[in-house]
Amino acid sequence: IDENDLTSYMNYTGLRTGDSDFEYVSDGDINRNGLIDAYDISTVSTLLDGGVTPRTSVPAAGTISIRADKQACQPGDTVRILVSGKGMQAINALSFALPYDSRDCEYIGMEATGMKEMVNLTRDRLHSNGDRAIYPTFVNRGNNFLLEGDGELFTILLKAKRKTTCNLQPKDGILVNRNLAITPF
Repeated sequence: IDENDLTSYMNYTGLRTGDSDFEYVSDGDINRNGLIDAYDISTVSTLLDGGVTPRTSVPAAGTISIRADKQACQPGDTVRILVSGKGMQAINALSFALPYDSRDCEYIGMEATGMKEMVNLTRDRLHSNGDRAIYPTFVNRGNNFLLEGDGELFTILLKAKRKTTCNLQPKDGILVNRNLAITPF
């Protein structure tokens, strides 16, 4: 296991069953949920930089919420979607899908403000069926600091292409601890 394995996962973050490239990387879907997510990537990242020590039985816990800074958007508006955590405990990695309509807006970036030293593997992915989603995905390499407590984590930036409302809902959210135990959110 080395840096190249992490880079490979970075390229495939968010691939799902049914995507044209998924069969090529399906062996990397370690938890067999049909999605390359924070769990799969953590199987590599927890072995890097000396590995994870000590192991802990503390489960990953907490809730992740999103809130857009505006609901009604005009063409050209930048929409800031704040992602926050509450009651976070032992979080070594996290990911979720944020589906959106690419006719309404486009992904323009991310500001990772509260993610400590986690590696940002976020992807804006166009699926083979034409659906589009952002996959915010963060993992620790080795034994870096866990996410704990309450706070702002990151902000997703979108640009409106037409008059629309911003009511995006996350799905497939998981929190992962150092033992690779998953807590859905």
